[in-house]
Amino acid sequence: MTTTCSKVLRNTGIENGSDFFYCEEFYGTSSKLPSIKSVERNVLQYIVGQDGPVRQIITAIYKSIVFSSLKSNLLIIGGSGTGKTETVRQVLRRLNIPYTIEDATKYTQEGYYGADVSEMLMHLYENANECIEVAQKGVIVIDEIDKKAGMNRASGERDIAGVEVLKSLLKIMEGTVVTIKEDGYPIVEFDTSDVLIIFLGAFSGIDKIREERLKVNQIGFSGTELPKAKQATKILKQDLVKYGLPEEFVGRIGSIVEMNKLGAKELASILRNSKLSIFRRYQQELRERGIVLSYSGRLFGRIAEKSLSLDTGARELTNTVNYCFENIMYEILSNPDKYQKRTTYRKCRLYLGIVDDNTEYRIS
Repeated sequence: MTTTCSKVLRNTGIENGSDFFYCEEFYGTSSKLPSIKSVERNVLQYIVGQDGPVRQIITAIYKSIVFSSLKSNLLIIGGSGTGKTETVRQVLRRLNIPYTIEDATKYTQEGYYGADVSEMLMHLYENANECIEVAQKGVIVIDEIDKKAGMNRASGERDIAGVEVLKSLLKIMEGTVVTIKEDGYPIVEFDTSDVLIIFLGAFSGIDKIREERLKVNQIGFSGTELPKAKQATKILKQDLVKYGLPEEFVGRIGSIVEMNKLGAKELASILRNSKLSIFRRYQQELRERGIVLSYSGRLFGRIAEKSLSLDTGARELTNTVNYCFENIMYEILSNPDKYQKRTTYRKCRLYLGIVDDNTEYRIS
């Protein structure tokens, strides 16, 4: 049932919602990894405001690849829009290893309606171009893992979509051989011993559990006046267990990384500096058509504050910026001769009020 393959993976882009790879020559050695410093520098051009967490994540991934005996599964905690998924994607796409990014919410216990966890291995196998030796050295990223914590526990009902899924992940996490099937027929034996698993989750409300553990609501301290030493205290495994993750599951997580909360300053910096900035993409598209964009440096702060009010972090920046450019794009697209021939449109001025009223601009 198994196949042999001596290939290396090269990222070719996105297919079916996940990064897709093809095989070239696989050396199976960490000597082919780019330097850890070069990856860090590169990733930080895309991920802004998360320098510490980025270094922790890169170190954990490299450690598991280079020192196989030190491989440990990783949990990344952070609110919506803090860059959990994008950080991991930016790191992994620079390495010659296959990976798959999965949404935990679609999985149920094996034998029940819905996807079971063996499908994650199938996706990893497919992303390795069905080279089993390469797939077995890959990475599975599981997002929204917090959504599986403690579901239905109060009712006493069997939980096929929550904690039972976490328990079904245990064998994969600790290393086992899984028969991968397609249409009910076995196609390959997958040894998960060297597969790195990275879990992502917002874990909304876990701060209260941490505060309770630290007894931060003591007399003399309000929720916003905590001692600095306690503000720096990290989330511990016992907090995750209290949140609803099974002890045996938490015990197989080797490292926990907390993403920084992003304020208006960080969001403005993302707009200004990140290579993923939607604002910079608009600016580049206009520049390529001979239109220079002008604006006050305070505009980034205004966009950041507007986005921050919805509490979805960097994710909301895209909606806010799209709103700002909505009428501009319509006007340009309605008059293609004015930018295609570069005879009329030369400059577009954005006023600060465009954040609340997207007619606050002048194009000439």
